Amino acid sequence: MGTNETNSSQELRDKTDKSLEDERSKTDEYLERKTEVVEAKANETIRVNRLVADKDLESHRTEAALDKEHRLDVTGLRTSSFDEKVLVQERERSDQALRVERENNDRARTQERIQKRLIAEALLENERKETDSNLLDERIRIDVESEHHSDRLAEEASSHDLTKAALITRDQYLAIVSHDLQNSLIAMSISTHLMRRDLSKNVIDSVSVLENLGRIERSAAGMDRMISDLLDVERMAHDKLLLKPERIDLRSLLQECLDLFAPVVASKSFSMTIRTGPEPIFADVDHDRILQVLSNLIGNSLKFTPKRGTIDLSIRKQETHVEISVTDNGPGIPEQAKAQIFERFSQLKMNDRRGLGLGLFIAKWIVEAHKGRIWVTSEVGKGSRFSFTIPLPISN
Repeated sequence: MGTNETNSSQELRDKTDKSLEDERSKTDEYLERKTEVVEAKANETIRVNRLVADKDLESHRTEAALDKEHRLDVTGLRTSSFDEKVLVQERERSDQALRVERENNDRARTQERIQKRLIAEALLENERKETDSNLLDERIRIDVESEHHSDRLAEEASSHDLTKAALITRDQYLAIVSHDLQNSLIAMSISTHLMRRDLSKNVIDSVSVLENLGRIERSAAGMDRMISDLLDVERMAHDKLLLKPERIDLRSLLQECLDLFAPVVASKSFSMTIRTGPEPIFADVDHDRILQVLSNLIGNSLKFTPKRGTIDLSIRKQETHVEISVTDNGPGIPEQAKAQIFERFSQLKMNDRRGLGLGLFIAKWIVEAHKGRIWVTSEVGKGSRFSFTIPLPISN
């Protein structure tokens, strides 16, 4: 997640927390005001009721005194000390009853206040829990959205880097293709010019003619191989490189490769051998495409191995597949280069570029299209071994 998104998310959280704190303060203030209003009304009601009760009691006492005086006027008798004592006791009982009633009212009022406060606090707590839950949900939503935006930015940045790298590779590739094709055309042009010059002078040197024809053939073959590789890559990109499998003896395919490269091997003082068992090894493969794989592997060995090198072709049958290997005693492959030699345009990334770097990429695609795999084992200074597998028919 970027720094700006983190700061924005934190600011939003702080703002939400401040809003929640303000809302809680307002709720507390509102509850406090309502409680004060209710208590004030209750106190006023009790005060008024007490005043009315006191007034009624005083009125009752006044009426009792007047009644007493009236009886005295009528009878002319005075109240005995016993009647006075009874009256005092009656007043005390009345006052005591009033005090008990008031205490009961006060206790009831206190309990009512406590219950109301507990109810209000419970409601407030539920409200706060709901608010906290909503806040948590909002934070989770914000975090998910922020993470999503961050992932999208990372994907866009990665896509941008890949596009940039692809554009750079494409520009290099176009420049190299143009350069290599131009070199082949220049070689062909020079050779034909030399032959034309000699013919115009009626000078026919068979050795020179053969050398020039050889250069033309090699240049044409190189151009054909380059164009074929480019067309194969284009077909692979559009899933149009189709296989035509047929059941063949893989030993005969190795022998075909040996015969095909015999002139080149002899010209470079190489030695090429085949190691296989006496029994035929049949597999369902596209003959031309597997021949193309072997040709690429052998061609690489010839290209990078010095003169008087050795190339060994071997085939080994296993339980579910057959393993074919091309081994040379060339300079070997550095460890850091092994991971990229099967990539498209891998030669563009190496200092010692010899070709477009499409041969092994195409070979990997063909082998994997046959449900096999291809790999290399190599040690610098001790040569390389390229191996690939082909599944055996189920009937075998």
